[in-house]
Amino acid sequence: MYTDALPEGDALGDSPTETFQDLLAVADRYALDRLKLICTSKLWGNMSVDTFASTLSCAETYNCPELKKKCVAFFAEEKNFKKIVLTGGYIQLMQKFPSILAELREKVGA
Repeated sequence: MYTDALPEGDALGDSPTETFQDLLAVADRYALDRLKLICTSKLWGNMSVDTFASTLSCAETYNCPELKKKCVAFFAEEKNFKKIVLTGGYIQLMQKFPSILAELREKVGA
């Protein structure tokens, strides 16, 4: 049952990022806008090179333009860009959402 509150510490499991991605899917499906905002905020707060691809995929899939914009800006930072393009998640992201490639290239000036 949805209580408008997030689970505490251990209830998030071993991977809080995956939990917030799952909650984002549910929030989008059932139009729980406040939960959607909370999840996008938490996903952004946990952003790393390793979580970039899955977070951007969620932003694209679940119509989160602000999260997508932040992900693209994160990618454009040279220190992140050089590491992200070498990840398997990046390759999968480009296969799933080829349109994003143009946006990322434009942002980094390639």
